[in-house]
Amino acid sequence: MGVEQIVPVQGPVPLAPVLDRLAAAGCPCTVLMIDGALWPPGRPVPDGWREARLKTPAGMVTLARRPDGIALVVFGNAGDELRAAQAAIARALVGG
Repeated sequence: MGVEQIVPVQGPVPLAPVLDRLAAAGCPCTVLMIDGALWPPGRPVPDGWREARLKTPAGMVTLARRPDGIALVVFGNAGDELRAAQAAIARALVGG
């Protein structure tokens, strides 16, 4: 069971600027998977992605497009550091 946070964004969401904002905020992330496929480091992510898995220093966060936005999902037993990374990704998705 996961803990899900919905970020109400619509339309294409390029991940490169999101990753840049996260790195600048002290939460460097790496894209590990896009739409169920392993993703090579440094390869650009298409804007039309449906699901992305990000590796944070605290663990994995899944981003999944939903009709009402993007769901950020972590395991139900996620610790405080992973929940903080989830919150940082939420802020980065809306440009903050």
